[in-house]
Amino acid sequence: MNPAKKFEHRFTIDVYSEDQWYDIIRECKRWFNNEWRGQRHVLKKLKNRYHKKPVRIWFEVPDSQFISWITLKYAQSG
Repeated sequence: MNPAKKFEHRFTIDVYSEDQWYDIIRECKRWFNNEWRGQRHVLKKLKNRYHKKPVRIWFEVPDSQFISWITLKYAQSG
């Protein structure tokens, strides 16, 4: 596999809590093992926020079907 093509699909998602962030990481590991990347220093951003606004973070994954599934799973109804 071409290293440049390894992470073809990047998506952003709004994370509302540390638990949600860890759940998304577990799903990435379940689907792709270590073949994915995520934004760094997210836990620090989640811990240092003084408001209820979500933190928008990015992930890079090799499969676009995962993006559709994970965004539907964590869609916030408002």
